[in-house]
Amino acid sequence: MFFLWAPVSLFLSFVISHTWSVQMSWDTWRTEPRNQGDEFEKPNSQPHIVFILVDDQGFRDVGYHGSEIKTPTLDRLAAQGVKLENYYVQPLCSPSRSQLMTGRYQIH
Repeated sequence: MFFLWAPVSLFLSFVISHTWSVQMSWDTWRTEPRNQGDEFEKPNSQPHIVFILVDDQGFRDVGYHGSEIKTPTLDRLAAQGVKLENYYVQPLCSPSRSQLMTGRYQIH
């Protein structure tokens, strides 16, 4: 007898919970203050960071290091921003990836 009642009780609990959640969202929507024309606030001033991670790139593989390869966008970013040119890398990708994720060098 329980097996016949279980689908009905599951259906009723779904209907009741769904009805309750719709009612709660309707009440929340009704009580929220409406937009007064200033929906767009000025964004906070935060720095723009472009982090470029490339696998198997040599030091002279970009234009701003004297390469034959033309990289005008990277050259412009390098001229306008900060270049980090003194770094540690490992011969395998896993140690370099763990350095990136943890912020710690493998040699420490």
